[in-house]
Amino acid sequence: MALFQNVKVLSLEQATVVPYLTYRLAMDGMEVIRLEHPVYGDPNRMIGVNALGEEKMNAYFLCINAGKKALTLNLADPAGKEILLALIRDLNIDIFTTNQLPKNYAKLGIDYETLKAVKPDIIWLGVTGFGPDSNEGAYDPILQARSGLMELTG
Repeated sequence: MALFQNVKVLSLEQATVVPYLTYRLAMDGMEVIRLEHPVYGDPNRMIGVNALGEEKMNAYFLCINAGKKALTLNLADPAGKEILLALIRDLNIDIFTTNQLPKNYAKLGIDYETLKAVKPDIIWLGVTGFGPDSNEGAYDPILQARSGLMELTG
């Protein structure tokens, strides 16, 4: 019996950091449900070899999303926000995590206060590359440039 089998995670994630985090949680036995935009999805779906021959299911995406369930949800639509709150309530979600920029939390209805109103004991985790007060994306080229690594490697 897995130690964390009764823990449910809902994650609005893309790129690498949070998808890798939730991959590890899934491997530890948690039930992880990832949310993606219904049209654009996760950009990592197109990175790496298309070993399966399925559209938008390339190797890089597959390896850090194994063991997860997935839903698409348009949080720009009021109905999408209502569905999000229903998911948190009806599925009894324990942990919500995201790597959206902080400026988008309230706009998408994923801010701690909104989710806590639906589930008071929810654990909320927002991961950002430059801290909770920064709205700058932290993709690899940006991190290399800001850290000085580009200067060293050319």
